[in-house]
Amino acid sequence: MKSKLRIIVLAFFALFVFSANFFSQDNSEHSQAEDSQNSANSEQSEKDKDKDKDNSNEDGPDVYDDDYEYVYLQNAPGDQYINIRVMPNFPLNFDDKLIVGGQITVSYNRFLTTWLAVGAELAFGYNPTIGSNILTYIPMTVGVTFLPAIKKFEFPITLNVGMAVENYLSNTYFPGFVLRCGAGCYYRINESWSAGLEGFFTYMPQWYFKEPEKNDYLNMASVSAGMKYHF
Repeated sequence: MKSKLRIIVLAFFALFVFSANFFSQDNSEHSQAEDSQNSANSEQSEKDKDKDKDNSNEDGPDVYDDDYEYVYLQNAPGDQYINIRVMPNFPLNFDDKLIVGGQITVSYNRFLTTWLAVGAELAFGYNPTIGSNILTYIPMTVGVTFLPAIKKFEFPITLNVGMAVENYLSNTYFPGFVLRCGAGCYYRINESWSAGLEGFFTYMPQWYFKEPEKNDYLNMASVSAGMKYHF
């Protein structure tokens, strides 16, 4: 009986050792296979990421490239702005008849390049006379603006041509030719606003083709304070 019990115990022990070794080896092989699969998946994931990164950067600069530098353009083609100016007008002739007057202008401009803009302008101006009468004029012009810039400072150089409605007492002259050129300096406060000063010269002749002896002209100098709204 004891001999049989000893044989059963030994057999059970041998079976236990064999089972332990079997399951240990199986788990080890399964773990190795799992590690290999995870490693393969990781390598494939890295390859997919690199492929996606290459595809995303085919049409543009690499955002991870330290050599790439983003350039901010203060003015770009298609940008627009509205300019409002107020200014005194100093007559350069008619000194014995005209007194210093004033003018307000509103213009719309659109950039064709980073430094060239075109637009249109509407203005209203007046100059009193020594006889307490008033000469008024409403210029309507189109123009071009050359706009070099240094950091936040802009230096507009403008040329406008057009026509004006001119009135003195009960006499109205239309269309009157208008030529104006000017230059100035503006400071860009932020993306939407800038402010500055400009100086202008204005030439407004009156031509009477049937009565040339009545031909005359007005020359004026102006200094404006202006605000620009950029959009």
